[in-house]
Amino acid sequence: MAFRYIIFDFDGVLAESNDIRIQGFADLFADLPADVLARFMEFVKANGGLSRYGKIRHLYSDILERPLAENEVHAWAREYSRLVVERVAESRAVPGSLEFITEYADRFEYAVVSGSDQDELRQVCRHRGIHQYFRAIYGSPTEKTENLVALMSSWVWDRQACVYVGDSMNDYDAATAAGISFIGRNSGQVDWKNHDVVWVSDLMELPVAIEALTDRQDGGREPESRRSRT
Repeated sequence: MAFRYIIFDFDGVLAESNDIRIQGFADLFADLPADVLARFMEFVKANGGLSRYGKIRHLYSDILERPLAENEVHAWAREYSRLVVERVAESRAVPGSLEFITEYADRFEYAVVSGSDQDELRQVCRHRGIHQYFRAIYGSPTEKTENLVALMSSWVWDRQACVYVGDSMNDYDAATAAGISFIGRNSGQVDWKNHDVVWVSDLMELPVAIEALTDRQDGGREPESRRSRT
């Protein structure tokens, strides 16, 4: 079956904003003792696809071992947004991303499912002038797997015709749990060469990657040039 629906993660897939997101947590919790902040930042870097809500909860429950009310989680999340939203909105596009979504708009339907805060994500996409290309833009605090399932249900998208493009193991796990195909973008979060997935360095390579994934799904033998990306 040919793919018809392309679902994008945002940070590291459409925008080169991962470093901004990481630095945002260092700024947000700059008053923590250095050893505690170092432990937290190690977790942040290792869990790039996890929402800010999940990261904040982990800090308090697993590192600080202190209770945190849900309204406090959301207060920290709002402050985090204040620190990063303008820089994310102005960050560089991933090479090939704008070209892909414009050139292939007649062939595919698109959506965004990201760990970023949903309201912030929609604001950023409007600022970047790309929101009109997407049927839907979903983000946290709802988790990615739940959002992927809700997206396919709301738009009646056949999951066999869907592919999720992400750059973290969280993205891969969400796609697997939702029962859809996955393409990894090598943003620096994960070295996809070490995993049995079709992957791209940037989105200029995405058309070829989709063909390779289609061949794999259909049980065909991939040409040598495509197998080098799996």
